[in-house]
Amino acid sequence: MTAWRTRAENLVARLAETGAVRDRAWRAAFAGTPRHVFVPRFYALDRYAQPRTLLDGAEPGQRETWLDAVYSDDVLVTHFETIDGALLPDGQPVRIATSSASMPRIVAVMLDRLQVADGHRVLEIGTGTGYNAALLCARLGDDKVTSVEVDPATAAEAAGHLAEAGYRPTLVVGDGAAGHADGAPYDRIIATCAVSRTPAAWIEQLADDGVIVAPLTLQGGL
Repeated sequence: MTAWRTRAENLVARLAETGAVRDRAWRAAFAGTPRHVFVPRFYALDRYAQPRTLLDGAEPGQRETWLDAVYSDDVLVTHFETIDGALLPDGQPVRIATSSASMPRIVAVMLDRLQVADGHRVLEIGTGTGYNAALLCARLGDDKVTSVEVDPATAAEAAGHLAEAGYRPTLVVGDGAAGHADGAPYDRIIATCAVSRTPAAWIEQLADDGVIVAPLTLQGGL
């Protein structure tokens, strides 16, 4: 399928215009990584920003809309849970996203701040859909990337997505706060999940001149 490549190139052009993608190597990684493989289906948000309508790329009637959304600069909710007893003004139950594909612009900014160079070994905390790990593999090579995911089902889905796209990083199911000591030290550590503090294990597993990039929650703010 070639339709996704044009969409991916257009997405990269938009990211470059905003300054999110500045490095030529990252531009190539984003342009060559099939995001649709990692988001085969997602829930479109309703007027209350609730994940409501399933868009599935396997449905012929939804395919073009799905592809356009996948290669937009938007967050895409892939899994949610319903809050018992909580209702919206229209009577529908409240749904909370439990897994999503982050906005490509946010992904790009975090990868830019990671300041990777050829030969660097990277530990990713939070495999999620596998898209971020795929970008790292495209930039550095499969053997340089280790990714940890706490949820076995999410990890299994990500492994399938990565294999389908042709990437084979080291995948670990476990508590991301513990890192992955067997592969340490790492030149770079990146977390796709927010933390309130930097776990000691990450610092211990980081190379002396390494860099950690992670979203921090401080007093309720991200």
